[in-house]
Formats: sequence, structure tokens, C-alpha cells
Amino acid sequence: MEADIELRQIRYFIAVAEELNFTRAAERLQIAQPPLSRQIQSLEKVLQVELLQRTNRRVTLTPAGQFFLSECQQILSHMERSIRMTRRAARGEIGQLIIGFEGSFHNETVLRIIQEFRQQFPDVDLVLQEMSSRQQTKALNQQLIDIGFVDPIVDHSDISLRKLLSEPLVVVLAISHPLANQDSLNLQELEQETWITGQSDKGCGLLIRILESCQQAGFTPNIQQETNDIQMTLGFVASGLGVTLLPISALRSEHSGVTYRTLQPPITQAELAVAWDLKNMSSVLTSFLGIVQLMYQQDED
Repeated sequence: MEADIELRQIRYFIAVAEELNFTRAAERLQIAQPPLSRQIQSLEKVLQVELLQRTNRRVTLTPAGQFFLSECQQILSHMERSIRMTRRAARGEIGQLIIGFEGSFHNETVLRIIQEFRQQFPDVDLVLQEMSSRQQTKALNQQLIDIGFVDPIVDHSDISLRKLLSEPLVVVLAISHPLANQDSLNLQELEQETWITGQSDKGCGLLIRILESCQQAGFTPNIQQETNDIQMTLGFVASGLGVTLLPISALRSEHSGVTYRTLQPPITQAELAVAWDLKNMSSVLTSFLGIVQLMYQQDED
């Protein structure tokens, strides 16, 4: 039969074992001595083991008592740590957060938010997964990720979403491209070009915007290369494999061999939003959304 021991009895025994004096132990626990003695006797009865040797002059630990003291100290230390960690978990200070992001654009914004969160919540384990905007919305519905950074052009009817920013799209050309001599371009001038875009089979938000813009301009882009990696995209452009459209913040991505031109008239803007599923809320997610709210004060979509 398992022993039925209360945490209070463990605390009482530790005090007596460390003080080796019932009077001092009672004062330390702020209780009367008789109830303390009864609790220790009850503990020994439950364990069916003598923990203390008592004489008129002193109290000493038996070998079993010495072993039990060490175990009790570990139990109490673990319990106190568990209480602290549970309270921290409730405040969203520890745990894990799985974050989705689309690698084709706005990486700087995503990393800035993550850096700020890491500074304030260093004990949260962050797991980043690169996936398209459409893949993220599906993963959110399936609770495979906790939060995502998406282009809200994709269907987001089943998730919560907060727009963070929007910015114009610009043309990215090789510096040797004939159109690089112009200060700005009309999108129709790119009708005969080969294009480099995000992967069409994965629901890249930036690709959807490019396709819609080209269709509004009266043509379908001739896509020859597909990648969701912005550095690979810039490398392909620099190699003369094609042209593309990127958010204007891409100008901060230093890459030799490419140049950027604005579009006249301007076309649809690229947008970035943070998305989550209300059915999958946690304290850690709430903390992350709080950081986003502080950094980007915009109305929720």
C-alpha cells in the first residue's frame, strides 16, 4: 500500500531534521511544538520507519532519516520550481511557439518582431517554419503552427488576422537589362519578359499579387523560374534569367547585379499580416501578439 504523505509533513520533517531540535523547528514553522511532534510521529507511522532518535538531550537522524531528508529536500525544491514555472507558463514567459513565415518577402519585419520577442521572453522556445501564405492558413486551421506571417490576399476566412504593413511593388531587373535605362516602368512593358516568381503550387502570396497585377495589365507572365527564397530570386535576376516584382523594402537587400525601378502607374501593394486561430490560443501566443501590437499599432482586419 502506498504511503499517504502530505506536503505539509515533508516541510515539517525537513525543519526538524535541519534544526535537530523540536522547539527551534516549531518556532521556524511558526506552530506549537505538540502538533509538530504529532505530525512527525504520524509520518513515521505511515512510512513504518523510524526517522529520528529522540533522547532527553538531543534529536538525531537515523540512517533512514538521513536518506529521507535528502529525498524530501529534492521533492520540495522540485515542487517550488514547478510552482514558479507554472506561474511563468500562465504569464506566457515559457513554452513553445511555432511560427510560419513566407520567405519570399518581408523577412526583415518578421525578424525584427522575433528579435523583440526573444529579448522580452528569452525562455520561450521558438520554432520557425518557412511556408507559403496559403500553406500557413491551412497549418493554422490544423493547429500545426501557432502563428503565421502571411499576405492577406490568400483566403483567411477561418482565421484571425491583423495587418502589419503594406508597401508598393517594384520591378527588379538585371543591371544589364535594356529597361534598366528607364527611371520607371509600365507593367505592360514586361509582357514579353521571362519571369521569376514564388512557387505556383504552394500558394505564395507574392505570386498571387504578381499574377493579379499582370492580368489587370492584360497579360499572363511567362514564368520560367520559381523559388520562395528572396536571395535566390535576386541571384536569378542578376544572372539574367528573368525579371520579377518585389516589395520596395527589397531595396535594402544588398545584392550585386540587380537594380530596381518603380512602376507607373503604381499597382497593387504587397501586404503583410500576422494570422492566428482563436481556437488555438495560449499564454505564449498572447504574449507574442502583445509584442506585435506594441510594434505595429494598426486596426485588426
